[in-house]
Amino acid sequence: MRTILKRSIERAVCRSGLAGLARACRRTGTLVLAYHNIVPEGGSGGGDRSLHLPQREFARQLDLVQRTHDVVPLSQLAAPARGRRPRVVITFDDAYRGAVTAGVEELARRGLPATIFVTPGFVGGRSFWWDALSRPDEGLSPELRDRALTVLRGRDAEIRRWAVEQGVQAHEVAPHQTGATESELRAAFGREGITAAAHTWSHPNLAALRPEELEEEMVRPLAWLRERFAGVLPWLTYPYGLTSPAVEEAARRAGYEGAFRVEGGWMPRGGAGARPHALPRSNVPAGASLEHFEMRTSGLIPR
Repeated sequence: MRTILKRSIERAVCRSGLAGLARACRRTGTLVLAYHNIVPEGGSGGGDRSLHLPQREFARQLDLVQRTHDVVPLSQLAAPARGRRPRVVITFDDAYRGAVTAGVEELARRGLPATIFVTPGFVGGRSFWWDALSRPDEGLSPELRDRALTVLRGRDAEIRRWAVEQGVQAHEVAPHQTGATESELRAAFGREGITAAAHTWSHPNLAALRPEELEEEMVRPLAWLRERFAGVLPWLTYPYGLTSPAVEEAARRAGYEGAFRVEGGWMPRGGAGARPHALPRSNVPAGASLEHFEMRTSGLIPR
């Protein structure tokens, strides 16, 4: 009942014209959207369901932002907005196989740009701990997630070892929920407007690492990407959205022009400003209605 009421309110708000008025107020603003995986048509569910958006819903969201926003590549983020509509930058974290294939397919159909932030340590069909340890009916328990990110520092191997000791069983995930292969990445980055950037090497909690570990996680993925693909952008996204002043300084030293959290809403009015290595994005969760997405991208939902 609560979900039905919520969606009724969202539909009423969008039909009232408030979303359009909010976009008009944001016409010089920029919103960076953070996606994770795209589930291909006919693909199975499972894993951390908030991260796995069905292809059909992704297509509807792209059609909406094409009508209401100017979709620009990440490379234009620093340029001032000159249009009459707010700007949107589309990004993906983790380089899931579904995003690299089905997601890029939808973008290519519309000629839209996007940047995929790659975690090279998972390239080639590896699953991520949060998908493998999510229970089919209950998802990932808050207690497990908290321990994984703090005590176990977000490190996949350490988390899986601890899970075995605790009797938490990992399970197989669908192929689209694993890391893309190099050949799939090469095909995606061969599409016009689809660019690569780094999401660290092994997806740890950077704020919990020692300085030497932090440097390796920053430097190694950028070098790996540049050896294999053209036009790699010197941008970074922080795993789990977790950062600190020391992490941001390490990103700057590693040569990244900027770095993103996974939430925070709209870009500051002055652009990157004083903290180019702690920029906000708007996370797009699976399961939200199209009206919720419209409200979020219009500024009615600030984050």
